[in-house]
Amino acid sequence: MDAAGSGVSSRNWGSTHQTAMLRGSREARSAGFTLIELLVVIAIISLLMSILLPVCNRAREQAKIVACKSNFKTFWQGVVTYAFESKDRMPFMENVNVPTADPNTGPNADPFDPRYPTTAGNVLLHYVGDGSWRCPSAIMGYPFNAGASGFKMTYGFGVETFGGIGTVIPFDSSAGRGPGGPADQSNYWPFDGRPIKLLDGRRYGRGVNENAKGRWEVRFPIFYDLPLDEGPGAGVAFAYPHHGKLDTRNDLENARDQFERNTHTTGGGYLSGRIELHADGEKPSIFYTRDWREHAAGY
Repeated sequence: MDAAGSGVSSRNWGSTHQTAMLRGSREARSAGFTLIELLVVIAIISLLMSILLPVCNRAREQAKIVACKSNFKTFWQGVVTYAFESKDRMPFMENVNVPTADPNTGPNADPFDPRYPTTAGNVLLHYVGDGSWRCPSAIMGYPFNAGASGFKMTYGFGVETFGGIGTVIPFDSSAGRGPGGPADQSNYWPFDGRPIKLLDGRRYGRGVNENAKGRWEVRFPIFYDLPLDEGPGAGVAFAYPHHGKLDTRNDLENARDQFERNTHTTGGGYLSGRIELHADGEKPSIFYTRDWREHAAGY
């Protein structure tokens, strides 16, 4: 009886074991992906990537714009600190990146070269942190190659550039330089040692726009992202470093029409732009905007 019972138990065990193996084999097959399922998963992942990548790119561009604006705030604090230490006078600065008879000047000159103490890099070096001289989205900068100073400047300043180093006339040495004077058209070069209360990037003396200071034409920034000049002549076309929605300019008064054509979208996307700091006296305004002059195609 025990043998018979044992035999029945052995047969039942073998059948049960075989059934379990078959069930495990079917479960193993059902646990894998079929080709259709795999393709569906790949399609979903591709769709998510196509949605998320542009969002990540926009977030990255926005972070660069925020970092660049932070650099501008640092520059402004440096300029104001300089003025407070200099009887409320703006810095006197010249441009070393304009070719002159001096072979050390020109497009690839180093604006931190100690031989030229009136360049923006040297005048503001003690007021601006080391990391603020370079825009995270910079297209170009001075010098083009690494200079001896180890710094690279990717921002431009409102300095008179004609003739370069040694040719700029300080504010107090030029009769009629202030608002309403006979040399007032040069008022938009603010880094000439003028009193900070006269700081203004507007070109006074002609034009159709009117404010308390008089008639003015265009408004130039105090400092700005340095765009690449791709035109056949200086100041003809610009390539802008940043991408995103441009700010609405609230400082243009009757000159707004002149700027509006550079603040629209094109081809369904936002035009690229640059950061500018404008100031009226000690009141600064930072804009993500475009220059009013012609820009290079595609930018």
